[in-house]
Amino acid sequence: MKRMKGWAGGVLLAMLAQGGIAVAQSQMDEYDIMRAKWQARGGAVDTSDPDVQAQIAAANAAAQTQWDAMQKQPGRTALWADYANWNASATVTNNFSRLGTLANAYVKGSDAMRGNAALLADVLSALDWLVSNHYAAGQRGYDNWWDWQIGAPQALNNVLVTLYPWLSAQQKAACFAAIDWFMPDPTLRTNFDGTLSATVETGANLLDKAFVAALRGMLAKESSKLAQGRDAIAPALPYVTTGDGFYTDGTFIQHVHEPYVGGYGGVLLTDIARLYALLDGTSWEFNDPNKGLPYDWAMKAFRPFMYDGAMMDMQRGRGLTRQASTDHIVGRGIVSTMLNLAQSLPDGQARDVKSMVKGWIQRDTTFGPSYVSALPGLVGSMSATDITQIKALLNDSTIAAMPEAVETHVFAAGDRVLQRRPGHAFGISMFSKRMSAFESGNGENLRGWWTGIGTTWLYNADQNQYGGDYWATVDMWRLPGITTDHTGSGTPVAWKHYGNTRAGVGGADLEGLYAAAGMDFATTNVTASTLSGKKAWFLFGDYIVAAGSGITATNGESVETIVENRKLSGAGDNALTVNGNAVPATLGWSQSLPATRWAHLAGSVPGADIGYVFPDQPAVNGLRQARTGAWRDVYTLGSTDSKTANYLSLALDHGVNPSSAAYTYAVLPNKSASDVAAFSANPPFTVLERSTAATAVKDGPLGVTGLVFWNDGSKTVNAGGQPFVTSDRKAVVVVRQTGSDLAIAIADPTQAYQGNLNIELNRSAVTVISKDPAITVVQTTPTIKLAVNVAASGGKSYAARFTLNGTASLAPSDDAFLRDGTYGTSNFGKTTYLTVKGDAASYNRKSLLKFDLSSVEGTITSATLKLVATSVGQSTPMTHKLYLTAGSGWNENTVTWNNAPADGALVTSWQVPAVNAAVQADVTSQAQAAMAGAKVLSLAVEAAANYGSAGSVDYGSKDHTNPAMRPALVVTYRNDAPAASEPPPAQPGITGNVQAESATLGGGALVKNDKAGFQGTGFVTFPASGGSAQFDGIDGGAGGVKAVTVRYANGNPTPRSGVLNVNGVAQPVTFKITGGWANWTTLTANVNLAPGGANTLRFESTGQSLGNIDDITIP
Repeated sequence: MKRMKGWAGGVLLAMLAQGGIAVAQSQMDEYDIMRAKWQARGGAVDTSDPDVQAQIAAANAAAQTQWDAMQKQPGRTALWADYANWNASATVTNNFSRLGTLANAYVKGSDAMRGNAALLADVLSALDWLVSNHYAAGQRGYDNWWDWQIGAPQALNNVLVTLYPWLSAQQKAACFAAIDWFMPDPTLRTNFDGTLSATVETGANLLDKAFVAALRGMLAKESSKLAQGRDAIAPALPYVTTGDGFYTDGTFIQHVHEPYVGGYGGVLLTDIARLYALLDGTSWEFNDPNKGLPYDWAMKAFRPFMYDGAMMDMQRGRGLTRQASTDHIVGRGIVSTMLNLAQSLPDGQARDVKSMVKGWIQRDTTFGPSYVSALPGLVGSMSATDITQIKALLNDSTIAAMPEAVETHVFAAGDRVLQRRPGHAFGISMFSKRMSAFESGNGENLRGWWTGIGTTWLYNADQNQYGGDYWATVDMWRLPGITTDHTGSGTPVAWKHYGNTRAGVGGADLEGLYAAAGMDFATTNVTASTLSGKKAWFLFGDYIVAAGSGITATNGESVETIVENRKLSGAGDNALTVNGNAVPATLGWSQSLPATRWAHLAGSVPGADIGYVFPDQPAVNGLRQARTGAWRDVYTLGSTDSKTANYLSLALDHGVNPSSAAYTYAVLPNKSASDVAAFSANPPFTVLERSTAATAVKDGPLGVTGLVFWNDGSKTVNAGGQPFVTSDRKAVVVVRQTGSDLAIAIADPTQAYQGNLNIELNRSAVTVISKDPAITVVQTTPTIKLAVNVAASGGKSYAARFTLNGTASLAPSDDAFLRDGTYGTSNFGKTTYLTVKGDAASYNRKSLLKFDLSSVEGTITSATLKLVATSVGQSTPMTHKLYLTAGSGWNENTVTWNNAPADGALVTSWQVPAVNAAVQADVTSQAQAAMAGAKVLSLAVEAAANYGSAGSVDYGSKDHTNPAMRPALVVTYRNDAPAASEPPPAQPGITGNVQAESATLGGGALVKNDKAGFQGTGFVTFPASGGSAQFDGIDGGAGGVKAVTVRYANGNPTPRSGVLNVNGVAQPVTFKITGGWANWTTLTANVNLAPGGANTLRFESTGQSLGNIDDITIP
C-alpha cells in the first residue's frame, strides 16, 4: 500500500480531534488516508463568504428541523412521520439521506449541533433501528430495485464516511453486510431475494453501483471490494453503437431508448468525478486507455445541450416533471460536477472545462444577484464546497469565459437536432423505431405523450421560458412544433418504449453549420391514434424552416400543427403583431387570422423576440390564455398546489380527418417586427418540393439546400426547373454551393441500410477536394455520382467537397408548339416534338421554350441553345429565326397560339439542319440580361418564310423519349461577381512556412511552449469552442486549389475536428491522434485560394479543442 501523505493525515486527525477522538498519525493506513482525502475533496471552504454562510445556515436549519421531528421513543415504527410509508422503497433511501444530514451537522454543523452528544446518540440509535428493521442483510427488497442497490447504499455510505470514527465494529459490520446483500456485484442487477439476475448494469446505473462498492471497500478496508468498484468503471467508458452509454456523435442513452445526458448522463459524470477523486493516487488507481474520455463527454455531449447554464429539457427524459429540478437547477448541478471532474483532468483539459463552466455561470441570470444563492426547499442543491469552487473560478482572471458556440449538429443516435447561434439555440426532438416518444416511470411524466414527436425548443434571452411552473401549466398536447390530434390519455405504461412504426427518421449536418432533418411518423404505438405524416426541418443559421406533408388521420379527431406555444410574461400581454397589425393583448383572446404572411411575438425580456413567416399565407389560429395546473398532474408525488402561467399559441388547423395535408413556416429567433416583415416580403428560401416523396428547401443567398427523401426508389428533386439531386433510397442530404465550391453531406435516416445510398447531383466537377472514406465518387462529369456505404453508419453524416467546372446544361422548364387559325385555342404542350412551319392560315406552327436560370450559381459567360432536328419535311434549305418573347408568364399546359406572348427582339437565325443533327444558337447576352432580372429566358422559334406544305420541321421537346434529342441551354459561368472597375494588380502574399505563433488569435486560443518538439518559439492551443488562429495575407498565386500543410500534435485519445475558414468559406478539418503532445505530424488541407496575396486562413474550434498547431506551409 502507498504511504500516507502528511496533509491527508493532518486533515483526518483534525476531524477526529474535533469529535473528541485522539488517534496517532502513525496508526493511519492507506484506507484512512483515502477517507481523509475523500472528506477533504474540493479544498477548504471559505466560511467568510456570505453565500457560504447562507448555505451553511440553511443546512443547519434543515438539520435542526429534522432532529426536532425525529421520533426517538422506544417502540417507534418510523423515524419521521412524513417518511413512514414502508411500502415505498424510496422511504428507505430518504431516511438514510436524512441521517446523513444529521451526521454532517454533528461533525461540522452549528454550535448547537456540532459535537452534540445527544445528537450523535440519536443518529446512531436511528441508524441501528433503520438497518435492523428496514435494510438488513437477508431482507427481501420490494418496489424499486434502484433504492436497494443504489439510492439507499449511497446514502448509507455517506453516513458511514461522516461518522466512521464513532461507529462500533458491530455497527459497521451490519451496514457492510446489508450493502453486500442488496448490492453484491456492481455489474449485475440483484433480485429482491438477494440472488444475482442476468441483467447487466450499464451507463449511470453501473457507475452508481461501482461507486457504492468502492466507497464500501474503503470504509471496510477490504481491497477486494475497492478493486470490484474500480474494475466496474471500465465497461461504462467505451463509446457504444447500441444500448446505453455515450455515442461518438455526443449522444448519451439510458434505458435503451432515451436520450438522457441531462439526467443519467449527469449522474454518470458525477460518479466518474467521484471515483477518480477517490482512487487516483492510491493502490487502486484506475488505469485504462479510455480513462480520458470523460473530457470528450464534457465537450461533445454536455456542452451542446447547456444553454446559458440550463440543461435543455430535450435531454432530461421524465426528469422534466420534477418541480425542484428545473433546467437551470439541473444545470447548476452539472456545473458543480464539471468542476469536480476538472480536478482529475490534465491541466489543459481542466482549463477547457473551467472556461466552459465559467461561461455558463456568467450568462445564467436565473438565480438572481448571486449564482450560488441558496434556494428555498433545495438546501442540498449546492454545497459550501461547491460555492467556494465556483467563487474561486469566477475570481480567476487567467481563465476566460468560453462564449456560446456557433454550431449545428444532428445527434443521430438520439434523434435530436440542435442549432446554436449568438443569442439562441433551437432544438428538435424526434422519435423513431430506436428512440421513444417519451419515458414515464416511477409516477413521473404522466402527460409526456407528445414531448418527443417533433417538439421544437427555442432558447434565447428568456432564460425562464421552460423553468418556473412550465411543465405544470403548459398544454402538453399542444407543444411547439408538433402535429397533434390531442390524443394520449390515462396513465402511461411505465418504462414502455413508445416507438415510431416508420423508418425514415434522421438528419444530415454539413460543416457544423447547416442541417436538414426529417421524421416520417405514425402515432399508432404511442397514443393509439391513426395520425401520420412527414415532418421536415431545415436549419439555415439565423432561421429555421419547418415543412410538413402527407398529414393524414381517420379517427375523427381535429388535427393541427402547433407553430408556437410560448410562455408569456406575468401580465401575459406580450405584443403580437400579424401582417403589421397589432392583435389584442388580453388574456382569453382567440382568433383565426386569415391570409397570414408573418407574425411577430415580443419577448418577455429584451433579446427574446420571435418571428414567424408563412409563405403559403394560411389562416393561423391564435390563442392567448392563462393556464392553471399542478405538479401532481404530471408526477404522482408532485405538489397539489395550483400554479398559473400565461401562454400564446399559434397553430395551423388541418381539420378533422385530414388527407395529405401540408404546411410550411419559418421561425426567426431574436428578430424585430420590421426584420420579420422584410424577411416575409423577400424570403431568402424557396420550397423546392413538399410532397410525400420528398421535401426540399433552398436558401438562395447561402447557396444551401436541404433535402429529405421519404421513400426507397429513385427520386429526383428539381431546382430552378432542372434536376438537382437524385437518391435511390430514403436519405437526408444537405448541399452547399458557393460559386465553384460545392460541399455535400449525406445520411441514412433509417440507420438500417447495409449497402450503398446512391446520390446524383446535376453538377459537373473538376476536382474532388475531400471526401469521407465511406463515399465512393463514381463519376464527376457530366453529373456527380456518389455511392455512400452507410452500413453500420448509425445515421452519421458523410461529407464530400468538390470544385465545379462552371458549366451547366439546363432543360426547359416549359416548351410547346403552337398552331394558328382553327387550332388557335389548342394546346400542344405535352408532345415529344416542337414543330416549326411557315404555311397558309391554320397551318402555321411555331415553338416556345422557357428556361429557368435560377439554378445558375454565378455570372454567365456564355449560353448556347441546342435544338436537335427529329424530322425535316424537305431537302430545300430553310431558315428559322429565334426571338425573345415579350413575356415569360406562359405555361406549357395552357399556352395556345391565341394567348401566347408576342415576339420580342430577334436573337439570331439558322439554316435548318439535317435529321438528328443539332443546331446551336448563341444566346449569351439574352441569358445575361435574364440573370439580371427574373432569371427566366423565354424564346420563340419561327420559320423565316412560307416554305409550303412540306416545310414542316420538328425539334425534340423536353418530353422526347431519347434524352439526346431534348433541347438544352448550355451555360458556362464564373463565380466572381463582375468588378465595378478595373481591379488593381494582385499583390503577392505569404508563401512557405508560417509559424502558428504569428497568427492572430482569438476566443481563448493561446501560444504555449510547454511541449517538446515544436519549431519556432511556440505553438497554438485551442479551447473547446470559440478559439481561432487567423493567418492573413496568404498568397494564392494565380488562384485555385492549393494543398496547405499543417504541422500539429494531438495527444487526445480521439481525433479532434473543427473548421478551417478560407476567405469566409468554412470547411471541416480533422486532427488525427498523434499518440502524445510531443509527437508532431502533418495534415494536408486542400483550400480554394483567390489570386494574389489577400487570402485568409482561419482555424476555429467549434466544440473540440483541436490539435496544437505548430506551423502551416503554403505552396
